[in-house]
Amino acid sequence: KKVNTIDAIWLRSKSEITDEQYTEFYKFQANAWDEPRYRLHFSADAPLAINALLFVPQENPERAGFGRIDPAVALYCRKVLIDSKPTELLPEWMRFAKGVVDSEDLPLNISRETMQDRSLVQKLGRVITKRFLKFLANEAKKRPEPYLEFFDKFGFFLKEGVAIDPTYKDELSKLLYFESSGQEKGKKTNLADYVSRMKEEQKEIYYIIGQNRESIESGPYLEGFKSRGLEVIFLYEPIDEYVMSNLREYEEKTLVSGDQGDLKLDEVPQSEVEGALSKDESKSLCEWLKETIGDKVKEVKVSARLVDSPAMALSPDAMSSQMRNMMRQMGQDSGLPTEVLFEINPRHQLMINLNQQRANNADLAKLIALQAFDNSMVAAGLLDDPKDMVTRMYEILSQAAAK
Repeated sequence: KKVNTIDAIWLRSKSEITDEQYTEFYKFQANAWDEPRYRLHFSADAPLAINALLFVPQENPERAGFGRIDPAVALYCRKVLIDSKPTELLPEWMRFAKGVVDSEDLPLNISRETMQDRSLVQKLGRVITKRFLKFLANEAKKRPEPYLEFFDKFGFFLKEGVAIDPTYKDELSKLLYFESSGQEKGKKTNLADYVSRMKEEQKEIYYIIGQNRESIESGPYLEGFKSRGLEVIFLYEPIDEYVMSNLREYEEKTLVSGDQGDLKLDEVPQSEVEGALSKDESKSLCEWLKETIGDKVKEVKVSARLVDSPAMALSPDAMSSQMRNMMRQMGQDSGLPTEVLFEINPRHQLMINLNQQRANNADLAKLIALQAFDNSMVAAGLLDDPKDMVTRMYEILSQAAAK
């Protein structure tokens, strides 16, 4: 009885191979126990003679915390194994793929040491990668639900490709999916669909980075976009900022962070609020706040974006709070600007009352001003040490309880 039932099925016609044979080969080649999520079996004669059989597993071991996985697409030449784990064949972000690539055009005497110097291997890798990306694009279009399940498990690798691999970032960007303010919770959209829903005069694709949807929707940065009917993409993962900063634009639309300080939005009529601060009162309050807060704030001004929140802090440059925290954790925080932009809402009752307290109780007004500033810093993820904020809050509560 034949014990080894595995043969070079990648060289056979697809019509001759059953699903069970594909699965058996996948389990043997990938040392796996599950069934493959996707498989791509193709042959090509030009520009190189290629027979390839690639699989995508059901689960992502890196997501499960098993550490970084090694490449697992073996390289063959006429059924002769050249390298079981070639590191130079496919891009690093494709390390989740399993399978076999066989090319008759490779010399049989190729070695692992010389592989990276072989332009032929690199050319082979480009052909396979482009074919794989085309395959994923077709799956996303024809079978969106299974693709979204794949993206939930393996989307990190595609994002990694956009962030570090300029060769394929345009193709990869079309495969990314995100939640947005224009979709209900749990439903995802891609950049192409976002662009199709954009207003005629809109030139930018807006996004906001946060811990989750709830924190973004409850924060002050979304208010200006909602009041103007502008859709905003929600990003939750640390790698998303690298993705957006490296991608920069999509279909000639610039990608813009919704919490950056120099963001320009069209003016919209503001609802009248009884007791709202006049232009002169607002200007005077901004000057007083700048003087009260001191060097920690670069500028205080009336916000054109705030609707329901009293104030918000904005980074003076394009670097988000997530990026700053990452750089601090890596010990690279030297030279980062500590000044922020502080915007206030003159229609909010807190700012109306604060303006009155300046004359009635200067000490309490100062405490409230500093607390409002620190609250906005917390919401922006820019407050490093909350010790002074907590102490001040107890002092404000003590004064409020005494009345």
